[in-house]
Amino acid sequence: MLEEGPSWEDKPLHGMYHRNITEVADLNKSYQWLERAGLKDSTEALILAAQEQALSTRAIKAQIYHTRQDPRCRLCKEAPETVQYITAGCKMLAGKAYMERHNQVAGIVYRNISAEYGLETPRSKWETPPKVVENMRAKILWDFQIQTDRMVMANQPDIVVVDKEQRKAVVVDVAIPSDGNIRKKEHEKLEKYQGLREELEKAWKVKATVVPVVIGALGAVTPKLEEGLRQIPGKTSEISVQKSAVLGTARILRRTLKLPGLW
Repeated sequence: MLEEGPSWEDKPLHGMYHRNITEVADLNKSYQWLERAGLKDSTEALILAAQEQALSTRAIKAQIYHTRQDPRCRLCKEAPETVQYITAGCKMLAGKAYMERHNQVAGIVYRNISAEYGLETPRSKWETPPKVVENMRAKILWDFQIQTDRMVMANQPDIVVVDKEQRKAVVVDVAIPSDGNIRKKEHEKLEKYQGLREELEKAWKVKATVVPVVIGALGAVTPKLEEGLRQIPGKTSEISVQKSAVLGTARILRRTLKLPGLW
């Protein structure tokens, strides 16, 4: 009888993603985009290849294929060019590519809040929302620096929504880190905005809540994401923000690695 070989989860490269997220993610939900997001086959294949370290990054060429390729990132030359580094670590991508992906996710949440309160929504998903919109029912701030009596360092979250009738405020901040860091990032966001939450409660006489919206660059989500989204006015589904994050990552990989049309 043949002995069973190691499962794919135990393989150094192909199993790395699964091992990295096992302790921090809701595994079923982290893979739900495969069934529910309606992505093109080529995009699904690209993200799965990225998860399995099967893309020809410079680090893979140098360390696995043993070529003479410089393993450092082609853009910043500061670290080995791995999938994780390209999708969430390179400072050269932080200003535009990561921000574009981040704003697409935040924009979904924003448009759903706007619709909930009958406020005007941006016409296109690429349109930047106005800094402040308001009606009798609610006020929404987008990337707005909030002045408080006591100085707090973190005073410019992605979205703040104030429900005037219920005297409630929700502070929303989005992050798309490496998948193994999703739980850590979620905790960081919660801690980061506690000072602002306290100041808003005092100054605006509201009950304030901080909700981090954190999705891994390759789709991993924590068990708390769905619960957090339910605390935000409007109906934002987990799959909608997860799909947006994954699509943003696919764009980053295609551009950076100059992948052929198949991807």
